[in-house]
Amino acid sequence: MLAMETGHQAQRSDSLTKKYSSIWRRFSRREPRNGATGTGPGMRPTKPQILSNGLHTHTHTEDLRPQRSATTKLRKRPQISEPIRMSNRPQISEPIKMSNKVIIAHWQDFDVPHQRSEMRATASDMQTTPFPKNQRDVQTVAWNVYLDPNQVYNLFMGFRPQRMEEKWFVYSEGPDQSGKLKVHFHRSWTGHKIAELFVLIDLKGEGAGKIVGIKWNRSEQTNGMDEEEAKYMVSTTCAWVLGVKLENTVL
Repeated sequence: MLAMETGHQAQRSDSLTKKYSSIWRRFSRREPRNGATGTGPGMRPTKPQILSNGLHTHTHTEDLRPQRSATTKLRKRPQISEPIRMSNRPQISEPIKMSNKVIIAHWQDFDVPHQRSEMRATASDMQTTPFPKNQRDVQTVAWNVYLDPNQVYNLFMGFRPQRMEEKWFVYSEGPDQSGKLKVHFHRSWTGHKIAELFVLIDLKGEGAGKIVGIKWNRSEQTNGMDEEEAKYMVSTTCAWVLGVKLENTVL
């Protein structure tokens, strides 16, 4: 009896073994989904499948990480047909040459109308100083400028400053019997003598005249002012404070 039961159990065990082995052979012959095999990194398992005998197993899909397509084409940047122009400024063919000459600059308001003084300015109206004693700091050159009677009169009357920004004190000496007149130009702030004009007046005629020479201070007080600068300064000062516009200011 026991021997028969043992025989039946052995046969049952052999049949189960054959059954399970046939099931595994059947699954091993199946191809995984999308042809992926193994359990390497990047493989994601699918949901468990339920077999007819109650066993569970997992199959794996292919690597789901995005792959760069080998057929991707690079886009070329558009080419600019013409270069971009940053500025329309003209090009300078030659370098700009800078002068080493020191030029005295001073502000003068030409918009202020000239008012003729009713009283003649005299040397005693302000405290002044003469030209430097060193003759090398003073220079005299000839100058030929025509003056009409009205201009001669304004130089004769001179200018007495009323405000600090007027900067200049101008007075004259003469004329003598030969018609010689000297016109002195001083800085009103310091009293320094800057220039002197030599004027010759036609006393027998209508009172016209001409400038025949100029003398100026070229010391450190004026930064070594040269002839051109001296004539320019006297011309602008005459136009500003005396209302006298000199012709042919640089000869």
